[in-house]
Amino acid sequence: MQRTALRRVAVTALALAALGGGALATAGSASANEKNGFMERSEFGLYYSPDRGGAVFDLFASDEDFSDDWFPGSGAGAGQSANDNTASYWNNDFYTWLVYTDARRGGIQGSLPPGHIGNASGDFRNKISSAYIKS
Repeated sequence: MQRTALRRVAVTALALAALGGGALATAGSASANEKNGFMERSEFGLYYSPDRGGAVFDLFASDEDFSDDWFPGSGAGAGQSANDNTASYWNNDFYTWLVYTDARRGGIQGSLPPGHIGNASGDFRNKISSAYIKS
């Protein structure tokens, strides 16, 4: 089973356990909640502006096509398309992430190891269209 599938199973199991226990917490979740505009542990974030500035498009699972995704939250870039519109990144996950300049693993591939923070190079700035957890 791929890591993405395992993550989905784990998130589903946690949600079912919380519902089964009748404990719908109003406080923040201990697990990552992708695409909410907040960087959490186990997420990969693409930022609208350099130096992790502006809105963040945060991923917990692979996304093969950013064309239907938007920068959530507030700050510079909020509401803008995440496709071909990122200037910096933060891999706050335990796994390496692969980014591509085209959807569905097309174009140029970049590899970002766990903990890596930086500004996108000329090959990737405002050109990233998909991202995958390396399996």
